[in-house]
Amino acid sequence: MTEEMLLPLGQTPVLYSGLKITASDLLKATIIQSSNDSAEALSYFLGKEDFIKLMNKKAGELGMSNTVYSDTSGLSLNNKSAASDLIKLISYIYKNHPQILEISKKNDFWLPDQSGNMLKFENENKFYYIGEFVGGKSGYLKEAKQTFNSVFNVNGRPVAIAVLYSDNRIADIFSILHQLESIL
Repeated sequence: MTEEMLLPLGQTPVLYSGLKITASDLLKATIIQSSNDSAEALSYFLGKEDFIKLMNKKAGELGMSNTVYSDTSGLSLNNKSAASDLIKLISYIYKNHPQILEISKKNDFWLPDQSGNMLKFENENKFYYIGEFVGGKSGYLKEAKQTFNSVFNVNGRPVAIAVLYSDNRIADIFSILHQLESIL
């Protein structure tokens, strides 16, 4: 890790200048605890601008016509998407990279801070303990409220659920799941 990599957000205590960390561990921190500075740092492996270009290219390939990425952490108000696009993304991940969804179900990820003390990354995906949860990612911005993009097994069938602009994503997801259980 370099000072430049830590400039944007720098709030995760286990990320500090001089740290040697794998891209895999940065990805885990990004997914499990929604660590924005881990997402930013991860982009430096390819170069931040190239990383964002690749994100937008993949969105185009997936037919996510209402999606534009302007940063890697998801904090920029210039990022745009639609629920239908997020369903395309989570479906692609489910089919092609299920290991990413598997990471989102973990609540036992630890890294040492600068003093060597082990710090636990708390899972922000509050559904990780539910057997029907296949995986997903939560988000929050004051302007966008609570979001969640996920896959659940409903009556044995995988179902993608995206919630945007929610005051209570947990209640909304449970409400959607309850409704789906009665029709699937």
